[in-house]
Amino acid sequence: MDYGRMDSVNGNYTAENSHMAENNPAWAEQERRRAEERKKEEERRLEADRKAAVMRGAFPFFGWASAVYALFYTFCLYKNASGITYPFFVAGTLAYFGLCTRKSGVPLKKDSIFTVVSMILLGISVFLTDNVSIQLITKTGIFLLTLSLMLHQYINDSQWNFSKYLLSICQCLLETIACVGRPFSDGAVWRQKRIQEGKKDGKGRYVALGLLVAVPLGLFILALLVSADAVFRDLFVRLFRHINIGNILLVLCMLVLGFFASYGFMAMLNSRVIKEECRENRNQEPVLAITFTSVLAVMYLVFCSIQVVYLFMGQMRLPEGYTYSSYARQGFFQLLAVCIINLIIVLVCLGFFRESRVLKGILTVISLCTYIMVASSAYRMILYIQICQLTFLRIIVLWALAVTALVLGGIIVTIFRPGFRLFRYCVTIVTVFYILLAFAKPDYWIARYNMQFVDFTAVSEEPAEDSYRDFYYLSHLSADAAPILAAPENYEFLKNKSYSMEEYFSRMERKSEGMGLRGFNVSRYLAGKAIDNTKK
Repeated sequence: MDYGRMDSVNGNYTAENSHMAENNPAWAEQERRRAEERKKEEERRLEADRKAAVMRGAFPFFGWASAVYALFYTFCLYKNASGITYPFFVAGTLAYFGLCTRKSGVPLKKDSIFTVVSMILLGISVFLTDNVSIQLITKTGIFLLTLSLMLHQYINDSQWNFSKYLLSICQCLLETIACVGRPFSDGAVWRQKRIQEGKKDGKGRYVALGLLVAVPLGLFILALLVSADAVFRDLFVRLFRHINIGNILLVLCMLVLGFFASYGFMAMLNSRVIKEECRENRNQEPVLAITFTSVLAVMYLVFCSIQVVYLFMGQMRLPEGYTYSSYARQGFFQLLAVCIINLIIVLVCLGFFRESRVLKGILTVISLCTYIMVASSAYRMILYIQICQLTFLRIIVLWALAVTALVLGGIIVTIFRPGFRLFRYCVTIVTVFYILLAFAKPDYWIARYNMQFVDFTAVSEEPAEDSYRDFYYLSHLSADAAPILAAPENYEFLKNKSYSMEEYFSRMERKSEGMGLRGFNVSRYLAGKAIDNTKK
């Protein structure tokens, strides 16, 4: 029996399927929803075409803006990953996206000020430190904040949940790659439109074509001339002796990458390929979540009781062979992993399972137990630092535990207030805390804390058993630590005590002396100055 179809555009029933609709209301409702989805998809496609036409119509602006941005990007970052030009690169990136956003007819949102200020501060922190790990994390953070900022500018994300944000960021990257060919297609459409309007092409097109012909032809003829005459070959070799082909290729690669990546990103945003709708995924049976979370909650309650009794109160008998200090120092990384897993479990339950009071109660218990685990892990780490002193990884663990505690507070609020904007809250917390970490220069505090435990009296004899002796680790710290390590009271002792420290001071001097104007870095400058002052 042919039940007919629905009008895919208007969503109205035809006479052909009216009989089926009357006899089967559920089928009719299902078909109506499908028709509405098709209609919305068609409207979305038309809107995307209209937005894409904006870039095609203004191709000279977007093309030249992307080309200038590529030049600026190359100038700032070519063999200069942490110089004074980095904050200017961040500011230039914001200016580029701001101009393109305005040209696209998209109003700038005032609630993006926090993100913009955070990006500028992070950009400044890059040339203030010499810690490569901090710089890498900072640059990743700037990149993610840029994606978040531009998605917020172009799309109404007020109703997005945590998973929608993460999926949209991933989709944003993939769609940008898919749009890298847009400069060619947009340029072709723009030129065709000019021809239809009877406008003549300028001279620039012919100059570009002439250069494309001249480059391969000139290289071929040059090869023939070099092989034909020894005097010309010698002159050619002497002229181009100091030209590094590898550097030229690297500059060209950066220019091409900067142009196509920036233009493709703007093309992706203007095409509106990322949907604003946030589909409701909370349709799973809560009994499933209640079952496995209740088991976890019981385990966590027992575990947290042990933490309170053994670790915090220091009572009851420990297993044989354990002291309170050795017991406290073990397991902080495992506990940190469990805390992160608990955050994921709670987010999954809130995102995919239907609302349930019992489930809310269990998730609250898990969250509170996670707080105890965070406190236990932090306490263990502090005890471990008191025995083995500071390292960069131990500082990061303490930082991550502090951030986890605050993020967990937002998750608890979300359990009872589903409309709470958890993603924006988490971004704000992580950004603020990371800005503090980036400006704090962890290597400086590591050197300052650890040097307090060095036995300076043991020059020729074995140092005290509890003194700090890991000078090899100190020698691998960044220039941030140099003002402490090169202090007059430390310099000679470290230099005579450890060959690796002598190499460290020499390396810091070379870094300080090798800085140019573009590569000026405050931390490396202060390191060189500290060593020079100590030598005087």
